Amino acid sequence: MNNIDLYKKIEYLFNRYWDEDLPDEDQDKLEQYADELVAEYGWDRVYENAVLYLHTNCRTPESAVNFASNYWTYGWYENPIPDPHKFLAYFYYITDYDTQKYDPMDILDSLATTILPKAGYSEANLVLNTQYMPENDPRIKSEVDRFKTSE
Repeated sequence: MNNIDLYKKIEYLFNRYWDEDLPDEDQDKLEQYADELVAEYGWDRVYENAVLYLHTNCRTPESAVNFASNYWTYGWYENPIPDPHKFLAYFYYITDYDTQKYDPMDILDSLATTILPKAGYSEANLVLNTQYMPENDPRIKSEVDRFKTSE
């Protein structure tokens, strides 16, 4: 299958509200579908298409945080991310760092403090650095600045 088919499947997974009230069975099916995509296409292709979806369809703070929440729900944070600071920076760029307004569940912080340590950035490990805040991470801030200059 080609990337168009995969992209449509990514759309299906992310074109929904993360807190939509679904029966457990339906939620389990979505999570299983997300796992099957990774098994079928490989994580690299799934990640590439998910980021394409994020940058193409999530142009408001609400839609970006919704994406982050679904990403978390599908457990994709467990997979390696080749550009973790850039991936995370997109959310802070779109929300203009206003996480109190757009991210009351702190999903962005949860993603950062899970993804970055897995990628080898121990400064984001809350066990080792209880004061870590993604909004103050110089690598994330640098990537946010790059997004701003590309506007």
